[in-house]
Amino acid sequence: MLAIRLLSFLVMLAALLPSPVRAMECEDWGSVLGRGCRTISDTWRNGGNELFITGYAYHVPATWTPEKRAELNSNAWGGGYGRFVDDADGDNHAVFGIAFLDSHRHVQFQVGYAWHHFWGPRDGVQVGLGYTAMIAQRPDIWNGVPFPVVLPLAAMRYGKGTLEMTFIPTLSGNLNHGSTLFAFGRIALD
Repeated sequence: MLAIRLLSFLVMLAALLPSPVRAMECEDWGSVLGRGCRTISDTWRNGGNELFITGYAYHVPATWTPEKRAELNSNAWGGGYGRFVDDADGDNHAVFGIAFLDSHRHVQFQVGYAWHHFWGPRDGVQVGLGYTAMIAQRPDIWNGVPFPVVLPLAAMRYGKGTLEMTFIPTLSGNLNHGSTLFAFGRIALD
């Protein structure tokens, strides 16, 4: 089963990589999708390298029973690789692939794009807000079939390091299905 999940992850990651032969070019996707395609492609081709380090999942007590919280994994250890670009407007664009232990101690794979706007001087501490759009794959959702996810991001950046946080909401309205704060870091290698 892990081999199938790993293969799914590699296929998702390959979709982000630029290829010299493509059936469609970004311009063929229309104005909005084409602009997004060009941003992702340019970030991958022209960006700096960065390392992702995942670390902590906080399961919000009001949305989980104490028994379920006791079973869940908060140490979401893992990591990944990405490419990033800071543009002239102070925005940060990143494409990434990561793998980490989810709340049930299964390996979760994600590939995607993240955008932040940062405030403050680049040579000091900066705070940022943004979003990530990605494809995630985990065995307890849709029997391991990869699915799209869009989540908010908050960040604090200093030098080459960025501390990130996102919120995974409860979508079903039921107890024990979401409302998790997820913290991770990014380290620029270039």
